[in-house]
Amino acid sequence: MTEDLDNQVATLKELARLQKKAAAGVVPVSSEMLHDTLSQRKVPHTMAITSGKGGVGKTLVTVNLAVQYARKGLKVLLIDADLGLANIDVVLGLNPLYTIQDVLSGQMTLEQVAIQGPFGITVLPAASGVAELSDMNEGQRTALMDHIDQWNADFDIVLVDTGAGISPNVRFFVLAVERIMVVATPDPASVTDAYALMKVMFNNHRVSHFDLVVNQVKNSAEAKDVYRTLSRVAEKYLNIGLNYAGFIPDDLMLVQAVRQRKTVSELYPSAPSSLAFGQLAENLMRILQQKRQDDGRMVFFWRRLLEESVRKAAAARLSSSA
Repeated sequence: MTEDLDNQVATLKELARLQKKAAAGVVPVSSEMLHDTLSQRKVPHTMAITSGKGGVGKTLVTVNLAVQYARKGLKVLLIDADLGLANIDVVLGLNPLYTIQDVLSGQMTLEQVAIQGPFGITVLPAASGVAELSDMNEGQRTALMDHIDQWNADFDIVLVDTGAGISPNVRFFVLAVERIMVVATPDPASVTDAYALMKVMFNNHRVSHFDLVVNQVKNSAEAKDVYRTLSRVAEKYLNIGLNYAGFIPDDLMLVQAVRQRKTVSELYPSAPSSLAFGQLAENLMRILQQKRQDDGRMVFFWRRLLEESVRKAAAARLSSSA
C-alpha cells in the first residue's frame, strides 16, 4: 500500500511536470521563478489539519479556523477529507444533499456538491458510514485530484480536515497540501501518536516540516511543554522541523457551541477558545505567507493554476528582457 502511494505521489511531482512543459517551450522554470509566482497568490494557500489519534478536537480546530479566516474576508474552502467518518456538516449544523462520494461516482460535480457554511465558507462534505470511501484506491484518489484541479473556483485558503492516523487516505491528503498542521493534546497517547504520524510521513515520504497546535490545555505553559517534548524527540530521531503554531484552552463555551451545532468562533467570539482560534489563524497565515515552498514541497491541489501562473511569469520575464 505504501509503495502504491509513493508511486502516485511520484507521478504528481509538480516540479517535474513544470520543467517538462517548460522544456517544450522557451523559458526554463527555475525554483526562484516558482517561488515568485506562488507569492502572487494565484494558487490558494492549502493546509491539512491532521492528528495521530482520534478524539483530539481536530475537526473543531479546522472549522473554527475556517470561520476565523472567513470573518477576515478571505474566501475559504473547507474539505471534509475524513471520507468514511465525516462530521464537519454535523459540527456546522449543515444538511448536505450530496457528498464527495457522488463526485467520485460520476453523478455530481464539485460545484453541485459544495454547500455554503457560516460567513460564506464553501464546504465540500463527505459521507459518513461508507466503508469503501475510508480506503480509496489509486484511481479514486487520482479522480478526486483531477476534479479539484479542474474546479474553476476562486479561494484564498483551503483547509483539509483529514482522518486520524496514518491510513493511505490520510497520507494522500497530507501530501497534497503546502502545510501540515498536527493537532495533539497533553494526553500521552495523543503525543505518542502525533510522533508516529510524523515519523511515517518523514520515513516514507520525506516530509520534514510540520506545524503543531496543542488542544485542550489549561494554559500556554502546558501547551509549550507538549511542544518541547515532541520537538526534542522529532529533532533527535527524525531530523524534522516542528513549528509551534499555538494552543487552544479548555473552554466550556466551546462545548456549549458544539451542542448547538455552531462554532464557538461564531457563537461566542469573546470566549477564551475563540480568541485562541483567532490568534492561531493569524499565526498560521503568517507561516503560509513567509514560508511558502521553503521546504521544496509541491502543491498538488490546483496544479493547473500553478502551471498557468508559471507560464505567465515566464512570459512576463521574456517580455521585460526583450
